[in-house]
Amino acid sequence: MKRALVTGGAGAIGGNLVSALVREGCRVTVLDDLTSGHRENLPKGVRFIKGDVGDEKTVARVLKPGFDEIYHLAAFFANQNSCDFPLKDFRANALGTMHMLEGASRMRGLESFLFASTSSLTGDLDAGLAEGFSTPYMASKFTGELYCRYYRRISAVPVRTVRYYNCYGPGEWPGRYRNVIINWIERVMKGEALTITGDGRETRDFTFVDDIVAGTLAVARSRKTLGPRVYPIGTGRETSIKALAAMIQDACGRTVDVRFTPRRGWDKTLRRRADNRLTRRDAGWSPKVGLEDGLRRTVAWYRDRFGSR
Repeated sequence: MKRALVTGGAGAIGGNLVSALVREGCRVTVLDDLTSGHRENLPKGVRFIKGDVGDEKTVARVLKPGFDEIYHLAAFFANQNSCDFPLKDFRANALGTMHMLEGASRMRGLESFLFASTSSLTGDLDAGLAEGFSTPYMASKFTGELYCRYYRRISAVPVRTVRYYNCYGPGEWPGRYRNVIINWIERVMKGEALTITGDGRETRDFTFVDDIVAGTLAVARSRKTLGPRVYPIGTGRETSIKALAAMIQDACGRTVDVRFTPRRGWDKTLRRRADNRLTRRDAGWSPKVGLEDGLRRTVAWYRDRFGSR
């Protein structure tokens, strides 16, 4: 029986990943401070530890028993949140990642250490690293990637790195700093107007959480993915924000007003989609869920969890 640790395991991606590991028969431990995660996202039978990856003693205590796999998803999410609270962002995303890697470097028998990074680091149409980091979140996540390269080279930690592209789906609760899809679903269900920052022609690669989880597991367990390469987990399809607003209203079966405001100062990327060819080749993964289907499933989960509040 594999022993797996998932940091940030009570979050949307983390909770779905934990459920997938449990279905495989893994013995799972979750480390999460519940800043944005929820215990309700976790299946029965997992060991839960409430704690902060930014605390060195907590990480050392959690890692002491040893694990076969570590999935380091814990993060201070995301761009606007990091602009408002840059020190909290650094503590979780940069310092927390170093604590995890330092602890992993002392473990024997570790098969995989997967670090979850962000598509925010990529420029227009995945043309490479974005020019200049406009938020602390981008800087701290890239720092985490660099730490992974260092510990892979110096301490032989079996590091894999992925970049998630605009994940959405069941398990993500609405909130000020959460992703656009779940917040817009809530607004439509309440009959409130949607606000687009920009002109609505901006595009993103929206990827259903089941595909994110499948890609995470595939990268974590492929021998070809060890090392400094970064593996995008996204559909490879771009959708405009204006089109997304219409699709969400259709999935909810309701119509609301759509308003426009100026683009946020840090939001420099106009078009973004994953170039997932490397992930397909080395991990044997490909996305399965289309956006229309994923939105319907997310709306159904929202209704089941929150009703029509």
